Amino acid sequence: MHSTRLVTKPKNTWKDNSEEKPPSELPAQTTENNVPGVLYDLRKKKVVGLRKSSHDKDQSLKYKDEAIEMLAKKVETLTMAMEVEAKKMIREVAAIEKEVIAVHVNKALDNRAKRSSSNTKNSSNTAQILAVRAAGRNG
Repeated sequence: MHSTRLVTKPKNTWKDNSEEKPPSELPAQTTENNVPGVLYDLRKKKVVGLRKSSHDKDQSLKYKDEAIEMLAKKVETLTMAMEVEAKKMIREVAAIEKEVIAVHVNKALDNRAKRSSSNTKNSSNTAQILAVRAAGRNG
């Protein structure tokens, strides 16, 4: 890269040089202007890529948040169902306990009835035996 200067003309040397030379022989300034354009394009592509990546990550986070909300609702529903089942089981256990108590009470009443009837039988048998013995002595 070379640049030529005309010593005879003091001011408008650059304009004169650029007008006289074909575009392929332009000074280095023109190619330097193109380099920032290339860098700008590269940076622009990178920014677009980063924005797309950021958007994709945001979308992924949104989907994950929605999934978390759905799972939280399912957990809440299952917790409520477990509470309902626990209450139902407590009622069933209480009903079974009442039945067991009722069975025990009935057995106790039956045993008392049997004892009292056997006591009555025993006492009448004893009275008959005593009456027979007394009759045997007297007679």
